[in-house]
Parts: sequence; C-alpha cells; structure tokens
Amino acid sequence: MDPQQPEPVSYLCGDCGAENTLKPGDVIQCRECGYRILYKKRTRRTSSPGHCCSTSFAFKVMLVVLFCTLP
Repeated sequence: MDPQQPEPVSYLCGDCGAENTLKPGDVIQCRECGYRILYKKRTRRTSSPGHCCSTSFAFKVMLVVLFCTLP
C-alpha cells in the first residue's frame, strides 16, 4: 500500500499575521517573528448540524496547552 502524504495546512501568526504553512511534525512557531501561537485559517467546509464545538476552537485550546507546557 502507498501511504498518503498529509497535505500542509496554512496558519496565521497571532502576532504579526504572517501566513505559515505547516506539515505534521513541524515546530509550531511563526517563521517570520518566532511567535508560538498560530491560528488555523478558516476553510470552506460546512460543519455538520448539531456539531457542538468547532474544530478551530479545539485547535486553539490545544495550542494554548502546548504553549503552557513548553519548558
């Protein structure tokens, strides 16, 4: 079987607003200013009805947890 390569995802820096493209395993850090909080760009996908929380919110919470646990 041929393993599929995950597509890179675009994120916006929370400080300078620069667009960063990250792949799984990349360091979560802006390549322009070094800021460590990045926001996932909105997609055109529609969420399913009855979905209680957005993926975007869950991702922001994950970033905050990662940021707070760094040495």
